[in-house]
Amino acid sequence: MPNYNWICRECSIYWDRECAIGKAPERTRCPKCKKLSHRYYEAMNIGVSFNDDKDFHTVRRRYQKHTEKGYDKDSANRFLRRQIEASKNTQDDESFRYKSANFKWDKMAEDGVVKKLSDKKAIAKRERARKLTEDAYHRANKMGYKDINKTHLDITKPQKQG
Repeated sequence: MPNYNWICRECSIYWDRECAIGKAPERTRCPKCKKLSHRYYEAMNIGVSFNDDKDFHTVRRRYQKHTEKGYDKDSANRFLRRQIEASKNTQDDESFRYKSANFKWDKMAEDGVVKKLSDKKAIAKRERARKLTEDAYHRANKMGYKDINKTHLDITKPQKQG
């Protein structure tokens, strides 16, 4: 139900009350001086939400209740279900998955972004990488690293340290 406002010009106070839509009286008694007072339309911000609770609470009143008392069990369950559904939708969205990188080396070389190596330089770089890897394995063996159930690290297979 929406929250309606009234104002008493004599007491300079205003108050609100929940009433059914279209059922709020135009005038009601002031809680302080008991004189008839008129509805206060200037503070009327009705934002009706039909898709959340399937009722006619104003958005402002619902937020006020949640601020004062926290979520009630039904609202908390609805919120949790919406968050779970949003998480599932995000996980199923293909745009969030990792994609393989397919570089167009020839195009990049034409644009001057990369420099194509000669066969001799490529072989030299691979040999240097192999030598650095062997040195790293030798150092690891000296430090006591070894394959599971073995006496040393084997450079020819992926490593599992034990």
